[in-house]
Amino acid sequence: MSTDQTHETDLPEEEVAEPSSDASYEEARLPVVHDPDVFWEGLTVAALKDADLEKNFIVSATRSHPAHAAFDMLRTRLLQALNEHGWSRVAVTAPTRGCGSSFVTTNLAMAFSRLDSVRTVLLDMDLRSPSLAETLGLSAKDSMADYLSGVIAPENFLQRVQPNLAVALNDSSSENSAELFQNDIAAEVLEELEEALCPDLMLFDMPPALEFDDVLGFLPNVDAVLVVAGGGISTAEDITKVEQILSEVKPILGVMLNKADGPVSY
Repeated sequence: MSTDQTHETDLPEEEVAEPSSDASYEEARLPVVHDPDVFWEGLTVAALKDADLEKNFIVSATRSHPAHAAFDMLRTRLLQALNEHGWSRVAVTAPTRGCGSSFVTTNLAMAFSRLDSVRTVLLDMDLRSPSLAETLGLSAKDSMADYLSGVIAPENFLQRVQPNLAVALNDSSSENSAELFQNDIAAEVLEELEEALCPDLMLFDMPPALEFDDVLGFLPNVDAVLVVAGGGISTAEDITKVEQILSEVKPILGVMLNKADGPVSY
């Protein structure tokens, strides 16, 4: 028997024990337990003002206009559809500008915030013409493009405007949004956000679907789409075209007519 062999055989048993038998070693390999409640409570709180919300027709927040009932109805129907399919990510878009998709998205988010058991995250994904910060009367913390590029941590970007509603606002426009949306990093950032906050619903306020390829490029990141048509703005051809293009990629939850004639329409 060689000297090397004798030396290996004579080693004490505890010195050749596998590291996996050490409890402290195993504990060090375990992932840190994440508590979404703690993460949610740690977000910067931004105060909404009723005057700003009323000025921008966010009727679901103040409930001062009978139109809020329409958003409550949309909220309930949407929630039922999401629960039925196990979905949580919804993109809201329109055929063209002027249809009021941001108006609908914001009012829908505020309607959901009145459901204590539902946590919602509202994200301004119209990178070419961001508007949610102004609509809510808030200041955006930073650029959505930087956030989706992984430059900013979610806790440093999102703001909590209600106990169960967080918003991701945008302070500057970006012309390369289509390319950014199709970058793998953007998908990873959204996964990180979902894992951190564990929201029941993520609402993405998107740009118009027929003007650029932004919406089409972003669709792999959502479960379904809500289309907002503008009364007197959207043509039947526009609506049909949007349905055909988007339904090939993701299910369409429905087409909502906004700005229709009536006492409670905008």
